[in-house]
Amino acid sequence: MENTASLAVHESAYPERTRKRIAEALMRREIEPSLLYSGLRQTVRWTALHHAISPAQRDPAFTGIYESAFGEIARAVRGNVVHVVSMACGDGTKDIRCLEALRKSGRTVLYTAADFSFEMALTARNNASHALRGLQCTPLVCELAECPVLPAILKNFDPSGSERVLLFLGTIHNYWPPEILRSLLYPLRSQDHLLISANLAPAENYEAALKNILLQYDNSPTRDWLMGALSELDLSNADGTLNFSAVPSEEIPDLHRIEASFVFGRARQIHLFDATSIFEAGAKLRVFYSYRFTPAHLRRFFKKAGLFIAQEWITPSQEEALFLCRRETKP
Repeated sequence: MENTASLAVHESAYPERTRKRIAEALMRREIEPSLLYSGLRQTVRWTALHHAISPAQRDPAFTGIYESAFGEIARAVRGNVVHVVSMACGDGTKDIRCLEALRKSGRTVLYTAADFSFEMALTARNNASHALRGLQCTPLVCELAECPVLPAILKNFDPSGSERVLLFLGTIHNYWPPEILRSLLYPLRSQDHLLISANLAPAENYEAALKNILLQYDNSPTRDWLMGALSELDLSNADGTLNFSAVPSEEIPDLHRIEASFVFGRARQIHLFDATSIFEAGAKLRVFYSYRFTPAHLRRFFKKAGLFIAQEWITPSQEEALFLCRRETKP
């Protein structure tokens, strides 16, 4: 019998809503993230990039902190049934290690692979199903920042009496934290656990570290991935060049983000969804950004959002951190 999968799709991921976000972002001179991650070719490009370039693939310390965090989650959960919800699941590689740790602890585990990319959600579902025989998994396609009914959706997936572990891995740096944390808090109940990972830059040599981090982006695999998104707008290397830079945050001057911008070498008109955007030579289109936090930045963001950090793990290089959080309880 051929394998089939039931898929849940929230209206935030419907084509008309996605088209609207893409058009509005273009008016702001930005690329909407769905162009970076959606579609078969972009999924393949991103997966290849992640496995080739990500420091997590080269530094054993990265693997170590994830093993420690997943082991702690397996010890911390109290129930016999655990529902693991991965928000922005990517290809599910890290999720599988969490699921395996929970299974080894004797729990029954369910998995929701949530992403705004249809291809990513199905890829994570398939990878996890192959790794863990008999795993019950429901892919969910939604735009997290526009899905206020996520608690109701997950409640329908939850078995009676189950405990929930929420994963938000490798993603918070691609958002302004106060905004995305509000969305993460919607499905986080008082008894649940939330594990967040973040890319960091060491506080003691922050400026120098940013220069080294830029090298992780200014390379052929990253350029291929970003140009793949631009090709959806009928742009190519003949129209301009990709530039990478470290830019200070408007809200917090000592916090910077890595930005990739497409600088037009000639005037272009982009026709998209019955609208036309005009870019003069020298104009910039922001394609991608990633904040580089210090642990202190994130601790402040979490506290303001109402999250209590139960435990944290930071690599010796201070390039990656994991934070196991709970909702703060009011006295």
